[in-house]
Amino acid sequence: MHLLKYTHGWTRRHFLEQVAKGIVAAGVLAPLIDVIANHGEITKAYPDELLSIEAYTRGRLKAGDTLSAENVDLVKELLDPGTYFEIKEDQRIARLRETTTDVYKLNPKPYLDATFRNKGHAMFDRNGIVVTRDGKPWIGGNPFPDAKTAQELAAAASMSWGRWDTTFYPVGHHLTDAEGNLVYYYEFIWTEVQTTGRVAVEPIPNIPGQTDKLRYVANFVLSPTDFHGTNILQVWQYDARQFPLFYVFLPQFHRTRTFPSTQRFEPIVPGSNLFFTDTWFVGDPYATWGNFKLVAKGPILAAVANNWNGELPNWEGPRCGGKKGNKYYVVDYELVPEALVFEMDPVKYPRAPYSKKRIYSDARTGQPTNMIAYDRAGKPWKAWEQTYGVYEKNGHRVPATGPYPYWSWQQAHMLDLQSGVAGSFTHLPSLGAGWPDHFNDPKAMDFCTVEALARYGEA
Repeated sequence: MHLLKYTHGWTRRHFLEQVAKGIVAAGVLAPLIDVIANHGEITKAYPDELLSIEAYTRGRLKAGDTLSAENVDLVKELLDPGTYFEIKEDQRIARLRETTTDVYKLNPKPYLDATFRNKGHAMFDRNGIVVTRDGKPWIGGNPFPDAKTAQELAAAASMSWGRWDTTFYPVGHHLTDAEGNLVYYYEFIWTEVQTTGRVAVEPIPNIPGQTDKLRYVANFVLSPTDFHGTNILQVWQYDARQFPLFYVFLPQFHRTRTFPSTQRFEPIVPGSNLFFTDTWFVGDPYATWGNFKLVAKGPILAAVANNWNGELPNWEGPRCGGKKGNKYYVVDYELVPEALVFEMDPVKYPRAPYSKKRIYSDARTGQPTNMIAYDRAGKPWKAWEQTYGVYEKNGHRVPATGPYPYWSWQQAHMLDLQSGVAGSFTHLPSLGAGWPDHFNDPKAMDFCTVEALARYGEA
């Protein structure tokens, strides 16, 4: 008889003991970041049972199966409470796939290369701001790939959201009520430009004269007609204790107004259940939150790869769940061998409707995958999920040529656990002429000005 050294019971105890000791460092058989840096993949860091859903469940589930209400209890411990509810109670389904072991399918190559190149150069200064060892703004990649604290996890997630130097996302946003009725359908552009921590687009690692800033974020509402031209610009300061500047062009008044940046707990578009604070999970400057703590470690099921539908019109896949079968996208889940789960409180937001966020982060990349936001009474309120993958599948690829395919988010879900209202988002190839999806484009900065808000708001 062959006895497995690293059984389910052993790994579970291992993770529980590490959390009890406050140990964030990832990897079971070896330090994860060292394994990835040396091999570009993860198998030498984990036992077999953490690299296969079939091995983990002792054959009760396998890649290719459909996860549904009938079998979800087999893996309840691998799901955040929101996802478990969606599948168990709200008729959501998901496909299961094999675990991704190649880390370059989990984040952009330039970002990962910068992570390995700059490993060990990041620190917090006396004000809690991420800087290099010589006190300068961060130089690119994940500043804490071998994070030791929950604060480092939060800072790393906030420093570069989309993990490209510039991004330009056409987005379709469905909002359904508890009965499954479509309440809103929005189309908007979301664009980001990193000014510091740049890894691929010159100037690298920062834009001269802009090192006091972290990023620009602009979004342009294209439809429905009632809200067309409602455009927003955020200017993020590098000092994460400061709130972003917040400009809004209101087409009905033909003018741009400055909004309070503390208004982070407001919908990104009218009626949406996604707040600005929710975007990319750590949607506010990380030093405006606090009481960071690691609350769990261990495997999870998450949609971290293979979720691009490049062969389908508008890249929009099938939907499922709810009373009318339209609340969620059908996505691919896989066994993530190790997630780092941390909580943080809105310490600089005395009127915040949230009491805390619990964020699930893939230990291999530091990429957040799921979040539960709690109301002021401490009850679960909203469940946020993003799916990811490279844009290469079934003979389709973006870009068509080049050294590496695109990597990005692909679908997202925000469920109000208390009301049943669901927001779902999909990453589209374009929104008409002049609004195509693209990344690492130096011209993206042209959209991140107050003048651009008005120019496109009046168009």
